[in-house]
Amino acid sequence: MGDPNIHFRPIAIGQAISAVCGFLSTLFFLLIVAGCRSSDSLASEIDHAVLSQFEVPAERVISLAPHLTEIMFHIGAGESLVGVMASSDFPTAALLLPRVGSHRLLDLEKIVSLKPDLVLGWKEGNHEADLSMIRRLGFNVFESNPGTLQEIAALIRQLGLLMDNTQIAESQAQNFERKIAELRGRYAKKRPVRVFYQVWDHPIYTLNGTHVVSQLIEDCGGSNVFAELPTISAVVSVEAVLNADPDVIVGSLTETENSSPVSMWSQWPAMTAVASQNLISIDADHIARMGPRIVLAMTELCEKMDLARVRLQ
Repeated sequence: MGDPNIHFRPIAIGQAISAVCGFLSTLFFLLIVAGCRSSDSLASEIDHAVLSQFEVPAERVISLAPHLTEIMFHIGAGESLVGVMASSDFPTAALLLPRVGSHRLLDLEKIVSLKPDLVLGWKEGNHEADLSMIRRLGFNVFESNPGTLQEIAALIRQLGLLMDNTQIAESQAQNFERKIAELRGRYAKKRPVRVFYQVWDHPIYTLNGTHVVSQLIEDCGGSNVFAELPTISAVVSVEAVLNADPDVIVGSLTETENSSPVSMWSQWPAMTAVASQNLISIDADHIARMGPRIVLAMTELCEKMDLARVRLQ
């Protein structure tokens, strides 16, 4: 029988985001992660589809996810955006763009009025019915679903192709990959620390080993104490976490929150992570979006985990 302290709840991304965003002021992502493929193989597969299905370059683009908006600006194509989601708040220029709805409800009338020649959709973050409706209205939709660091780099290249900004996109993708490789080379082989990653505290959500956050933990020289869970996300009990007794507990913190969800563990001073003062908070927007700023989350995570190693000695 399975551990009675762990309640497996396989959840669709739309349901997960709706549940978590009811409590948070920023999107926390719970992705259904695809198998890890190299960026080169993924890019070659989808690049062919891009070239055959879409007119290049796109001139009037709507982004239906914050990370897609960020990547568009990252590759120098921000000026082609004519509409974004309400949650698209980075870079600052994105705040000036028309809003076309939220993850809960798209404003289809607004989308039609903006006359896009391309709509960038997020397969696991947008409702399939909405994307299908946009297609039926006669608009081109490019769907993506990056689930690994490699696939983020591939997506940067793919959007570069769509926008005919391949030189800038390739440079940015290589820079992204270089930074990831540097961090991995610096930290991955260090003394392992056992990590519990907490998405939220009411209820206590965590992620298994197939999630990109677990990849970040491993690349920083850690191991996810709940890596073997059979579902991408699960609700776990306090008792399950106490029994796992992680060396480090990691959560995320938004600009509008006064304290991280991980602060709840301070009431159990005998826990290794608490006794060692290893309750870590990472910028929520950096770790919760599948875009280039996830490198900042990885940098912060690796540095804080390295300090945690010192405190464990």
